[in-house]
Amino acid sequence: MLSQLKVKNFAIIDNLTVEFKNGFTTLTGETGAGKSLVIDAIGLLFGNRSSSIMIRNGETKAIVEGVFENISENTKKILEEFQIELLDDDVVVIKREISNTGKNLIRVNGDIVTLNQLEKIAITLGDIHTQEDTHKLFNQSNYLTFIETEQIKNALDHYNIARKIYLENLKEYQRLNDIALLDGSNLEFWEYQYNELTKAQLNIEEEDELNEELEYLNNFETIFKNMASIKETFEDNNILESLYDILNNLEKLSKFQSVYSDDFNKLNDFYYELEDFELKIKNNFKSLDFDEERLNNINDRLSELKSLKNKYKRNVTELIQFRDELKAKIEDFEMKDDKILACKNNVEKSYIELCDKTVELTNLRKESARKLEKSILNTLKDLMLEKVQLKIVFDDYKLNDPFSSSLFKSTGCDNIDIMITFNVGEPLRSLSKVASGGEMSRVMLALKVHVLKTLKLSTVIFDEIDSGVSGAVADSIGEKLKEISKNTQLLSITHLPIVASYSNNQYHIYKEFDDSSTKTFIKELNFDERVEYLANMINPNDETLKTKELAQSMLEKNK
Repeated sequence: MLSQLKVKNFAIIDNLTVEFKNGFTTLTGETGAGKSLVIDAIGLLFGNRSSSIMIRNGETKAIVEGVFENISENTKKILEEFQIELLDDDVVVIKREISNTGKNLIRVNGDIVTLNQLEKIAITLGDIHTQEDTHKLFNQSNYLTFIETEQIKNALDHYNIARKIYLENLKEYQRLNDIALLDGSNLEFWEYQYNELTKAQLNIEEEDELNEELEYLNNFETIFKNMASIKETFEDNNILESLYDILNNLEKLSKFQSVYSDDFNKLNDFYYELEDFELKIKNNFKSLDFDEERLNNINDRLSELKSLKNKYKRNVTELIQFRDELKAKIEDFEMKDDKILACKNNVEKSYIELCDKTVELTNLRKESARKLEKSILNTLKDLMLEKVQLKIVFDDYKLNDPFSSSLFKSTGCDNIDIMITFNVGEPLRSLSKVASGGEMSRVMLALKVHVLKTLKLSTVIFDEIDSGVSGAVADSIGEKLKEISKNTQLLSITHLPIVASYSNNQYHIYKEFDDSSTKTFIKELNFDERVEYLANMINPNDETLKTKELAQSMLEKNK
């Protein structure tokens, strides 16, 4: 569960620390007070992307830090995978730093992690529902994620492995068929090109080596003069003998003045290095040789390579690759019938394997869809939608053509829609076309209830999941949120007093102004303060005690 949240210099939040408790917690306050900012801050801890525009005006850095306690075994496994040590009492501390220089940092228990790693950790910690999530019910392309399970993920992985093999085989089969359509003149041309490139005996390193040797021969006179000058300097000036005399004297001197000991050692090492260098110069000078015939051969060979590069518009490395491709094409053409037959068999075999994986994936999804249907319907009955009918329908597909890959998408062959009717006698229609705002909120809540049972998350956050409802429906939502919070920590933004009355804890979010800035604050309300606040939510203009009595009655009833 999220036990503590610290936010500093985040939008209009100056410096805020809040201790959260288990159970059902509501976040209430006027529109624009900063309730969604608190959710956005928590969202950063759950792996949402950051931006420098989140930094409070006039500041250079924003910081969001969250402490999570009583973490699950799934979280521990992910932390172990990333080699992140747990803090005492199984605590995880996530810290995000957003800088206006773009140097943003993410730390988990002090260790720097990537955003991708944080996302994998956060998936095991909790879930945030926003208004945007409800809008996903209008987008049919999101529906497959609603029925996703670990078993389905594994099946999809196996499907994509089979799909990759099938697509590679199909691509090779199509390539061979394209070659088979060519006539004999293509073969003759390929053979001519292949023979020319083979005869050239191409080598990747050869061109660089030839250019280096050419540089030597073209500058032989300069090389000879410089090497001769170095050799003569050694011989005429007795450099080594002079240095030897210096070393003898320095050795004697160092016996009386230790300050010269290091100098003796350095010069002694240098003497032997210089001796080796003189020997190297003498030997290399003896081996100096100008070979005019070799120079001509190098120029001829480089000219040949240049001609081939210009002709084929490729460098030497690409020419070698092209030569090998020509060899393969010639072999494919000469043995096209046998190769096409073998490749055709590979396509058909991998197609059968892919079809098996496809059907297996579809069956698992249909099984998951039936469970989701049942779960949503049961929850919707609790939310005063007793007459609703819902069905997740799958588009039919036919697997009868091994040489057509159009059906096989990376997500599988399934397209699904959620069909629903809220009124008796009305036909089933696509959910996105028939649900009102309040109905959509309840359907999404029902969907989330199912997901929570599957994922077993320790923290769940709702941003106005009760949007668009009121009265008895709002009461049923409050009751359902209370029920969910028995198994998981639940935080929810709400503007509805009846929903707030069901919470175990209520936090009031408000902002204050001065001449130069706006700041958001958060305060946990005690029972009497909750009575006052709920009464104000019910009727801000009621000066009698009736509204307060109603608010107190609601809190006592919904404990």
